Amino acid sequence: MMNTVRQLCCACALSAPLAAGLAVAGDNLLQNPGFEFHAFVNHREGKAVSYTGNTVAFWRHGDYGDITVTRESQVAVEKRPPYSVHNLVSIRPGKKLWQFIPLPSASLAHGDAVELAVAGWQSAAGALQVSVVLLKIDSEDGTWKPADFGYADQRDFPRHARGEFVAARRHDQVAAEAGAVEVHLRDVVVEGRFHQDNVSRSEDMNTIALQVEIANVSADAEVLAWAPCLTRAGQGPERITGVVASQRPMDPAFRHLPRTIQKLWKGEAIHILLMGSSIDRGSANPPMYLYDEDPQSPTFKQPLSERLFEAEKAGRPDLAGYYGWWQHYFSYAGRLRLELMRRFNLPVEKICLNFMACDGSCIGEATSGLAEYCSLSIPPSPGENGYPEGGDWKTLHPELFSRPGGHGPDLVIYGSGANEKTDTPDEIAPLEASIRWIQRHYPQAEFLFCMFQNKGGYTPNPGDLQALALRYQIPFMDYGKLGDDVTRWCNRYALVPSDGHPQAAAHYLWFHALSQAFECWDPAPSGVVQLRLPERIHPNTIGWEGEIRTYQGDSPRLKGNMAVLEDTALNCWASCADKTLKAFVNGETAVGSVRTGASSRNIRNSTFRWGRGRLGDRQILELVGEQAKLTAIDLKVVNGRRFYPSSHPALEHAGLGREEWSSAWGAPYGEDALIVPPGQTVELTAAATDFSVAYVDHVNGGTLAVLVDGQERLRTATDVPFADQDGRLHFMENRQGIRDLPFGLHTVRLTAEGNPVRLLGIYTYDTRANLQQERRVAGLAAAGETIVFEPPFRARPVILCSDGLQAPLATIRPESATFAGQAGTFLAIGE
Repeated sequence: MMNTVRQLCCACALSAPLAAGLAVAGDNLLQNPGFEFHAFVNHREGKAVSYTGNTVAFWRHGDYGDITVTRESQVAVEKRPPYSVHNLVSIRPGKKLWQFIPLPSASLAHGDAVELAVAGWQSAAGALQVSVVLLKIDSEDGTWKPADFGYADQRDFPRHARGEFVAARRHDQVAAEAGAVEVHLRDVVVEGRFHQDNVSRSEDMNTIALQVEIANVSADAEVLAWAPCLTRAGQGPERITGVVASQRPMDPAFRHLPRTIQKLWKGEAIHILLMGSSIDRGSANPPMYLYDEDPQSPTFKQPLSERLFEAEKAGRPDLAGYYGWWQHYFSYAGRLRLELMRRFNLPVEKICLNFMACDGSCIGEATSGLAEYCSLSIPPSPGENGYPEGGDWKTLHPELFSRPGGHGPDLVIYGSGANEKTDTPDEIAPLEASIRWIQRHYPQAEFLFCMFQNKGGYTPNPGDLQALALRYQIPFMDYGKLGDDVTRWCNRYALVPSDGHPQAAAHYLWFHALSQAFECWDPAPSGVVQLRLPERIHPNTIGWEGEIRTYQGDSPRLKGNMAVLEDTALNCWASCADKTLKAFVNGETAVGSVRTGASSRNIRNSTFRWGRGRLGDRQILELVGEQAKLTAIDLKVVNGRRFYPSSHPALEHAGLGREEWSSAWGAPYGEDALIVPPGQTVELTAAATDFSVAYVDHVNGGTLAVLVDGQERLRTATDVPFADQDGRLHFMENRQGIRDLPFGLHTVRLTAEGNPVRLLGIYTYDTRANLQQERRVAGLAAAGETIVFEPPFRARPVILCSDGLQAPLATIRPESATFAGQAGTFLAIGE
């Protein structure tokens, strides 16, 4: 069905000297009509100048220096108005200042009419021009084929969605007199009409945004502007007498990025790591080419360059060596780098944009590459990180490699999660774990969320990131809602033509949402430091956030198509003769996507990933398919894990015998097994929050009973084989976990019943999310003295002694400890 609206009624202009006028009747649809700004020259150069700058929050300009914003107190009396306007903008000849306004952001619809009023001062008539531009997505009858232009792609595509926005209609007006002026545009109708199918039509007018422009169109005149006001028709001021308040508040999201913003203010180099998938790095169908964007050109909207970025064709020779493909340049992140350069007056070498995003990738599988990407250990390459082949990081970004804190990431942006599908609906676990891994290794890194959504329902994990934003105090810039709202006013296929990959106009919208996080103005509010390692949101995060141990296909840990996990999470690669590869864990079908094209280890694409295991329990992976074979596997080791093998002296027992045991499946389990006869016990006292008892299932295995601090926590038979998908039985290593104990000293006592039990050892874990709940009691004690802890610890504390003081384990209780040895100091640690 076609959507239509009435045509343009009229556009009229008024140019007149300033005079006292009527009160304002309507609300201003422009953000920041008072031109609020933050001057960073004082940060960067040490100059005592805070009253002027070259960038205005929520307004854009071409190059740094195109405009100058100044507080009204600092403007010459003869050029400023007799009323208060906060700040005035001087626009250099041939330059402009503009604001991009998606229709939903201003609650505008096709058929609505608006009017614009701008006041200013000009040294010559006709210099100040104001405009309202209706921006639409490209749409022309028929289809086109890149091959017709000599490109490799042989497919046909609808003509819509080629390149950047198109000016569907312009409404311009200049100020006719020199001196103080007002310029008005009235009754500008938001025209629009479109179909809903994936057919491109010239009759469609996919208008989704307005652009308000204030320009100096002269060759040499001086232009000042102030107090712009965009309202619905009939609600604007007849005469401007001050700044009309905006109905669109300015959200200071930048306060959640205090370190990044401060670095930008200071002009320091920053490393931005971009997480995501093909959508984030600009892969699209058709590819995002450079198009001829001149409406007067006979080749308008025809592609001009295929895939490799050509800095000269972009008119930016300074970018040579910093963009690999055109898709990186036109992607939302590539646009962000250009905006940060303009807004903060930075050369490109100051901003390292590291595309970890990859075709088909997701956060779950990309955990295998976090170390390499954060450390910039992968040489520049368009397919790997968005840079041209052959460059050198130290040459491209010398300041990063000379700073004392190293060249790790300063800002990590999370974009598309379309391919995640890791343990759905528990996708939040690998997302949260990747944040925590980076926080552990790069404590100063900040994070920013801006996830792509198509039609508001492309992937479920934006909700996960919203939860993480709350818990970790990370800003969440909601492109998903904006992108969905915009499709109310356009053919959605013009944004995303075929398979979920957005085109350049959609990437601009995405960039627009993301860039709001960097809009700064005074007075700068207090910063909100992102929380480092707060309490975890999801229990599965524990397994994902640990360190990786990689086993290649020739490792004895891999048994063809099978492997035993280290703890609870895996990322693997496998070969298969057909396309029917299926994954099983512990004999049950595993939830998650299986890819058959990733047969060798690739740190951004894998065959299968999984992380739903219960900590402490044995997890067995099986891949089933014709000639299925594991070629590599990355196993996560939970942080704070320690293993006490059967031969460890901390295991107390009455001289029990051992037998040789080769732990190929579940190494490291030691080199032998401790034989525990019926009625015999083994004890271990250790500091932990969780335990895992490792044993061997045997044909005549007995029952293993486990007490922790005198209470039975586990009872399990040790004669249960594992049955694989072919029905084969495996008597092999096994593990059972004992979870969620308060941190402190715990005594684990193991007893065999019925028949002997073969014990391989005991794992201990400290899985505390952080030390916020840790309690410490320090003091002096004498031999024989009992110190009472009020209130008691939740478990027996770990006690450190000095100066000959001793705290025998047998005397430590949650409520007290009795000391021996010599007088000295102690420190009791627990919860």
